[in-house]
Amino acid sequence: MFNLDSLLRDNIRNLVPYSSARDEFKGEARIFLDANENSLGSPLTKWYNRYPDPHQWKVKEAISRIKGIPPQHIFLGNGSDECIDLLYRAFCVPGKDNVIINPPTYGMYEVSANINDVGVRRATLLDDFQLDLVHLENLVDSNTKIIWICSPNNPTANSMNRQDIEVVLNNFPGLVVIDEAYINFSRHKSFIQELSDYPNLVVLQTMSKAWGWRDCVWVWLLQARQLSMSTIRSSLPTISARSIRN
Repeated sequence: MFNLDSLLRDNIRNLVPYSSARDEFKGEARIFLDANENSLGSPLTKWYNRYPDPHQWKVKEAISRIKGIPPQHIFLGNGSDECIDLLYRAFCVPGKDNVIINPPTYGMYEVSANINDVGVRRATLLDDFQLDLVHLENLVDSNTKIIWICSPNNPTANSMNRQDIEVVLNNFPGLVVIDEAYINFSRHKSFIQELSDYPNLVVLQTMSKAWGWRDCVWVWLLQARQLSMSTIRSSLPTISARSIRN
């Protein structure tokens, strides 16, 4: 049986997440003495003197209604690069583990791997820009933690065959990350509705493409029945939903 928790780095699994009084408070208040906020209010028309909700629950609930995904399975990242980096930090042991990419594809998978000292193995796409399942399978070993699949793919613009992705999901014991940044431009169905069927599935989507929110957040949708979101959040010093405009 797949155990997502077993894929975590030991230090992350045993880490006690940082918790502030704001995390623990449940209720309404106008003044939070613990946060050292300006109690006189914001010099602007809105309450910019307030720290935002560190868990962004109202935003997650709004996205949940659109996507049909429980808010506790939604993670908001500071752009796709942060989400990619966070997956490396949480699951890949530097100097030991490796990931598989399918070039030509989005370059940040490899850049972030190099930053985190994680090995990169390349299963080059076939002539029709589809997954080479045989090559991909031969690259997997006991230290392979993540397979990155960009669909629709950047830069080739085609969607990967759904049956091929399902083969990977059903046979790979690590995380399968499907980057759906351009899914709104595709006739293919998103994999977000399959999150409950595949515990090793992670889906990345963004508001910066079809939604036109260039300076907004990415959405990390993770089926994490066995894993606390607070554990994932603790992999970075600070996780914040940047530039959510009122």
